[in-house]
Amino acid sequence: MNLDVMKTFCDLVDTSSFSKAAEANYISQSAVSQQLAKLERDLSVQLISRGAGLVAPTEAGKAFYNGAKEILRRYEHLLGEVRSATDAVRGVLRVGTIYSVGFYLLEPYVRKFLQTHHEVNLHVEYTRWNRIYSAIVSGEMDLGVVACPEKHRSIETVPLADEQLVLVCSPRHRLAKRSQVRAADIAGESFVAFEANIPTRRHIERMLRAEKVEVDVEMEFDNIELLKRAIEVDAGVSILPRDNVEREARHGELCYVGFEDADKWVRPVGILRRRGKSPGPAEKQFLAMLRGTADGKRTKKPAAVS
Repeated sequence: MNLDVMKTFCDLVDTSSFSKAAEANYISQSAVSQQLAKLERDLSVQLISRGAGLVAPTEAGKAFYNGAKEILRRYEHLLGEVRSATDAVRGVLRVGTIYSVGFYLLEPYVRKFLQTHHEVNLHVEYTRWNRIYSAIVSGEMDLGVVACPEKHRSIETVPLADEQLVLVCSPRHRLAKRSQVRAADIAGESFVAFEANIPTRRHIERMLRAEKVEVDVEMEFDNIELLKRAIEVDAGVSILPRDNVEREARHGELCYVGFEDADKWVRPVGILRRRGKSPGPAEKQFLAMLRGTADGKRTKKPAAVS
């Protein structure tokens, strides 16, 4: 049994498609079937259930998938460690980020890094905040970039930026034409929010409580794109990072209004890394690019990267 076969099997489970697994590994569909058949013969167990057009792992297949994923991850990590032992910027770098940070703040830095460091195999995973914390602790990810970072004994946080928070509403809303608003202006308003366990939701609730303002949460979403769609149809207002809504504002789909005391209305963004872990050359370069300056001073928002 070799690593290529393990990877093909994992891709088959991930895609639920023999053709897509074949494409991902540059082999024929029949070769995927042959590899699976040999695996099942060697292990004397059925790994994949096929029927009614569905491809799904059996219980034994799930166990093999989890083990194979871990072996592949460890092997890739080993390659990265070996390559990073030199001064060259190369190897594997895994970064996790949440959608509202990755799509709007992080993406230009990722693009720039890929353009300047061709020998680094950079993986960026867009996922939920709690998955990023657990992946950093386990070593599955090297870095995480999240909003409203929380304290964790196994994780150190490097401040990255403060994103400006603004009131976001439909162009038809009564506050859409205002030049500025106060927190008190949205008291009692229908509110569209992130789900209750998401750090940005908790951060905004603390800020509203400090202003003694209560809102009426009508809808909750786990990602910012659905949240914005609800605001577009006037389901309520929300408080979001300005850079997350600038495109919609330019197209007249949403409006945003700044707060009078704008310096208070910010969302901190931080870089997570495992405490005590020595960064390799690739990680050092990526951190330097993210932070923009060697002195690590915190800014309202990193300078644009072209």
